[in-house]
Amino acid sequence: MTRRDKKAILPDLIFSKFFLVFCIFLFLVILLGLAKGTIKNYKVDSEIENLQDEINNLERQNQELGQLIDYLKSDTFVEQEAKLKFGYKKSGETLVVIPNQEIEEIKDTEEPISSELANPIKWWLYFFN
Repeated sequence: MTRRDKKAILPDLIFSKFFLVFCIFLFLVILLGLAKGTIKNYKVDSEIENLQDEINNLERQNQELGQLIDYLKSDTFVEQEAKLKFGYKKSGETLVVIPNQEIEEIKDTEEPISSELANPIKWWLYFFN
């Protein structure tokens, strides 16, 4: 084999059907790997976004619960509960107790708005009656 024959083998190998099939197979394997990586990346990004939304919701709920705890610890809440549950009053305040019967009588004397009236008429009566 001469040097010229060795040089001719390389171009023959590159342009052979076997090499072409091998290159196509290699290309498809690389393409499949990239597709799987892209899909996995999309799923991970989606999961991160969902978890971030959940974190934001939990932080908001935590803040609301902190505000509720602060309110429940406040003197205003303690005073309000003492007035409602135990009938306590501050000096200078007057305690008024309305029996449930009187409340029911007041409710019975009010004229209920008929459900047969049209909505615009109900609104007119609500604001101007």
